Order: sequence, then C-alpha cells, then structure tokens
Amino acid sequence: MWAVIGVWDIAPEKLGELRAQVPLMASSKVGTPGFVHGTWTLDGHMIQVYADEASARRYHDDMLAKGFTEQPGVRCVVWAVAEVGAESQV
Repeated sequence: MWAVIGVWDIAPEKLGELRAQVPLMASSKVGTPGFVHGTWTLDGHMIQVYADEASARRYHDDMLAKGFTEQPGVRCVVWAVAEVGAESQV
C-alpha cells in the first residue's frame, strides 16, 4: 500500500472555513481509484492510503496539476507519497 501525506499551515482566518469542508473532503475520496482509507484532522493534516503506488501518485500529481495544494491563506508544508510499512487497527 502507498500513502499520500499532506500537511498545511492554515491562516487563522481560514481555519473555520476549512474545518467545515473536512467531511466533504473525506467523503469525496470514496470511489477514487485505489483509495483504501484516509484520515483528516481539523488543523490541516491528512493521510490517504491507496492500494498501489500508481493510484497514490496519480492522486498526488492530479492535486498538484489542479493547484489544490496551494490556496490563499493555506500554505502546503508537506505533499508527499510514501510506501506504507505497517498499519494497526483495533
């Protein structure tokens, strides 16, 4: 499995707006090719796990191409693809 990891520095005046979008961000990934699961925090962190490297890189590159990683008041600190080494669940 492979993950797309994102971390953003969010200006205080944008935080409420972006927090309101978190449920939509999460639900909109269901059905994305190769998407397995994801976690989004309310303060600008996310990790999405994909079944394979090609799916993870496709999503990663698509978000860059569309300019979704940078917005006014939102600075991307990390936008990376990494191989998953282990997972745990209850």
